[in-house]
Amino acid sequence: MDYNPLKMPCDWNVARKHALARRTAPDTKAHHDEDDDEEPKKPETCPCCGFEIERKEIPYCDDIKSLKFLGAGFPLFYNFLKFCILLLCLQSLVAIFNVLSNYHGEFCEQIQQLFRQQSLNPVSQQMEPNCQDSLFLKLSIANKLNNSEVVVFIQKANLIMLIIMIILLQFFRRHQKKLDNQIDESQLTPSDYTIMVTNIPKTLNVNYRWELTNLFQNYAVSDTNFQITVTKVVLVYDITEIMTEEAKIEKSLQKKKIALQTSNMKYDCQDVRDCELEIEASQKRIKDLQEEYFWTNRQFSGIAFVSFESEKMKDLVLSQNTHTLLDKVKTFLYSGKTPGLDEMELQWQAQKLFLEQAPEPNDILWENLATLTQDKIVARIKGFFITIIVQGITFFFIYYLSIRCIRLVYNEELEKRRIGVDDKEKLKNVQTISFAIASTIVLVNKILIEPLMKWITKIEKISTNTKFQISYANKLTISLFVNAAIVSYVIDILIFSNVYGFGGFLYNESLIFIMNAAIAPLIWFIDPWTLIRKLQRDHQAQKVNDCLLTQKEANEIMEEVDYQLAMRYADIIKTMWFTFFFGTAIPIGVFSSLIGLCLFYLIDKYNILRRRTVKESISQELSWQMINMLEFIVLFNPLGNTVVSLFLNQNFDIFSTIGVIIGLSFQILPIHRCVDSMFPIRNFEEPVSYKKAQIEFDTDYDRENPVTKQKAIAEYSLQLQGITQDRKVEYQIMHENHY
Repeated sequence: MDYNPLKMPCDWNVARKHALARRTAPDTKAHHDEDDDEEPKKPETCPCCGFEIERKEIPYCDDIKSLKFLGAGFPLFYNFLKFCILLLCLQSLVAIFNVLSNYHGEFCEQIQQLFRQQSLNPVSQQMEPNCQDSLFLKLSIANKLNNSEVVVFIQKANLIMLIIMIILLQFFRRHQKKLDNQIDESQLTPSDYTIMVTNIPKTLNVNYRWELTNLFQNYAVSDTNFQITVTKVVLVYDITEIMTEEAKIEKSLQKKKIALQTSNMKYDCQDVRDCELEIEASQKRIKDLQEEYFWTNRQFSGIAFVSFESEKMKDLVLSQNTHTLLDKVKTFLYSGKTPGLDEMELQWQAQKLFLEQAPEPNDILWENLATLTQDKIVARIKGFFITIIVQGITFFFIYYLSIRCIRLVYNEELEKRRIGVDDKEKLKNVQTISFAIASTIVLVNKILIEPLMKWITKIEKISTNTKFQISYANKLTISLFVNAAIVSYVIDILIFSNVYGFGGFLYNESLIFIMNAAIAPLIWFIDPWTLIRKLQRDHQAQKVNDCLLTQKEANEIMEEVDYQLAMRYADIIKTMWFTFFFGTAIPIGVFSSLIGLCLFYLIDKYNILRRRTVKESISQELSWQMINMLEFIVLFNPLGNTVVSLFLNQNFDIFSTIGVIIGLSFQILPIHRCVDSMFPIRNFEEPVSYKKAQIEFDTDYDRENPVTKQKAIAEYSLQLQGITQDRKVEYQIMHENHY
């Protein structure tokens, strides 16, 4: 267990073992079977993270529930993706008839005949719509504008499909909750037994662990006959000082690497020794700070994780100690004190203790958890305004590029009409420009917007990975949708009124549909991030004696690339919004998105099982928030139909207008809450006690807490060895009795 993350040169064998421990596969904790004659083996753990090295690879064709060891968030994500594919399959039933009726329409041919009859006057003649030469436009709604009966039929079909979607969304919510309950029932995790307590007085000279244990065991529930047993209390600290020392270590490491390069890898040169002394001083300072925090409570943040002997105890404590948003607001305004407290409320020195279900240990962003509420508010406001500015800049960048390209096409068109260039040459030029615009939008979304939104979300000092992923996914989804749908709408329809003309709205959006469906699965399939990581490994491995990586850096480079769940959710929801917004006007977009999401599912499932590392446990909260985002398709579908119909037919579509009213009502009214109250789902309680279950935990709060992590991991490894030794004794007794 003597592990030094800053060891140089690094040990590649240790790094490989760490990579094995971080694979996307469940561990094989050696539980001895009574009918098994084999002697139980001691599980080997990684000294840096505490995860078991021996893991069982999940077959690709296994059910998505096999990912439950990562937390409920991942099985729920793939179930969410399959439901989106189902919705697109249903929408395809309308799209099939829509495409066929568009293809057999005659509007484009009539426009073409009218175009031939017009005199060519380059000075006064506007660019006329010409959809006969483009398959995209011929398959769009523009080709049947003269067939009002078919258009009305499609409008009625969309309204019926809208009602079906609302019903399916309610069934899906219930199905997700049932799946979450099944996973929770079959998977033992620390959060099943733990609550998070906030607003604890911070500057008391007391033993907080003992005081909190006493408080919850004796005063947390009103039923004195029911004994509450606290098994563990983990305090949260402000680790700013520790992070400052870690930053100093990073600077000293860079100086050490430069010194090694200039001295031809001589570790005994004076500059290298000086750097090592600086590093050792900072390491000692960090260790001293950890000890000081633990024993003196200095930098205690007023937050603690309290674990109970059973889930029933935890649930009872939570149910009898509730709080409201008003309680939190009053506490914030009165600097921690809560005026008007009742004697029965759980409190400490006139401060109401706020209890809530604890997140999983590896879901917590410990560096942000102790951030003061006022600092978080300022950070969120700052993040909001930066998001608006970034979105505005990208919007006007795409807007400016599109305007320039369209004007270029228009000027060239006038010139070619003057010299008599044929339509084929003109169409080829328009297609090239439209492809360039669509490519720019998709690439800006993929290369620029995703990292920018992630950087902005980091500014907000969010305390858990789940909430971070929610914030990131929300920002990214809205930004991607605005760039893919709203920009083209503003330019092509509002400014140029070019819905179905050369290089117009329908043509450009058809290209974006196809590229959006193809590029994301293609990028995930090629997986440039994994290729880059492999090149980095090969490059460093070839250096042998000249490698300048620390053990921590070697461990990280041997891992697979981190899996970003929010990015996947954002891609999927943006695709769904985009498809249902313009799917009626461009029905081939429904098929493009359906094929794209099917490929996405197949490739992404392979990636997470074979080419990704999952470092955080994402809770079901992310799935509920993403379902809320998905439900906007109920509004976007009729809204998009209304917008396109208004500019194509110059009138309101009555059925789409009814759909908009239904969609708005669905968003405003708490329909899913009513359904939940009518058909409740029973939550299961863990029958296993905490002391028996804790050995099954992949991690725990003290093993993730930066102040207690190193000591807790060492103790856990010894605990595993002790349990294995006990099993060996049992095995020997059984073996002797057998003979």
